[in-house]
Amino acid sequence: DTLLDADLESDALGWQYISGTLPDSREFDRIDNPQLEGYKFDPNGEYVRRWLPELSRLPTE
Repeated sequence: DTLLDADLESDALGWQYISGTLPDSREFDRIDNPQLEGYKFDPNGEYVRRWLPELSRLPTE
């Protein structure tokens, strides 16, 4: 209930699946790099600037 995009039906098992607590859970074969993910999905930093106002004045580069 504290997620901005909360979807209880999806979240209930989704978090358990990712955390590895279900019988068919995801193995830890992938570790995301936050910096590369930011470059890929938010190249202009709009998301970060909106939700982290203390970083809003940092340059895009």
